[in-house]
Amino acid sequence: MYIPGLDESSRVVRRTLMRYLNLSLVLVLRSISMAVKRRFPTKEHLIEAGFMTKTELEMFQSVPSTEFNTFWIPCTWFINVLREARQECRITDSNGLKLIMEELNEFRSKCGLLWGYDWISIPLVYTQVVTMATYAFFVACMFGRQNVNVISDKPSSPEVHRYDYYVPIFTILQLMFYMGLLKKKLKKVAEQLINPFGDDDEDFELNWIIDRHMKVSYLGVDTLNGTPPPLVKDTYYDELDVKIPYTEASKSYKKKTYRGSVAYMQ
Repeated sequence: MYIPGLDESSRVVRRTLMRYLNLSLVLVLRSISMAVKRRFPTKEHLIEAGFMTKTELEMFQSVPSTEFNTFWIPCTWFINVLREARQECRITDSNGLKLIMEELNEFRSKCGLLWGYDWISIPLVYTQVVTMATYAFFVACMFGRQNVNVISDKPSSPEVHRYDYYVPIFTILQLMFYMGLLKKKLKKVAEQLINPFGDDDEDFELNWIIDRHMKVSYLGVDTLNGTPPPLVKDTYYDELDVKIPYTEASKSYKKKTYRGSVAYMQ
């Protein structure tokens, strides 16, 4: 929106900016997701998929990155292209330039957040708490569910303790159910929380998200960046009390406007 123009140069600038954002996201996901890594096992596959060029790959690999991940390099290219667009007067609105930079910083922060979730598995405490709670429950059951009967014929006679020897059927069933849930269900939930970027059915569909982002971003900066629809009077132009119609099937969902708890108090 802030880099208008139907000429080829303006279109290339817009598409390049969006391609750099998608490239940064793919570089992050390649580092944390097995499914994305299998789709783009090497940097050459990113060239084949259209996320970067051979020249950009050479520039990317020229940056020393032996000790840390450099998924943020395309973000620096984004800023450089944006600076050139500003110098060429393709961006005439200073507030628009500021807004683009704020959105870039937000996008870069979210990419770093994904990297942090993969680096530090915070939900590991979840498995420990559930395990300790289950074990503590059955330790308490060992002492709390013992039945002791006291028998005494006379008040002055010493107490006689009699212990009932029986099979704790319900406790055994609880042990089977709770430990089974702990080992199967709760452990599975904890594993999904620790690594939601895997290739299981419950994990995020990251490859679909990549395809969606690429299509929508190009659609937004190219196809939808044209002439807006003509200005016309809307349907309720001459009405003050706008009443939007309901179908027969949706009349039951119509509610009166809330005016406050004491609005109708006399």
